[in-house]
Amino acid sequence: MPELQQEQNYLELFDISKKTAIAKASLASITHLPRTGERIFLPLRRTGAPHQPGEWEAYTVVRVEYFVGGEPAGSEGPLESPGLVRVTLYVEPSK
Repeated sequence: MPELQQEQNYLELFDISKKTAIAKASLASITHLPRTGERIFLPLRRTGAPHQPGEWEAYTVVRVEYFVGGEPAGSEGPLESPGLVRVTLYVEPSK
């Protein structure tokens, strides 16, 4: 896969309570896609301070959406090789 296309293929975490994206990673670096109901832990963000072990923010996946772009092989055929691939995990802070 060309390097530019790899950069376009990514996983995004979108916090529905804040209505904003909170994290983004290349799909090439992801080994497991969480499902609805699973929890994700992100390092606690503190301005100017390094991450401390044990300090994590927990989020629960409420919805998963896959976006696959590209050109169909024929007029109505399947996608031969998708262009942009984006996975968006809609999350909310865990309770």
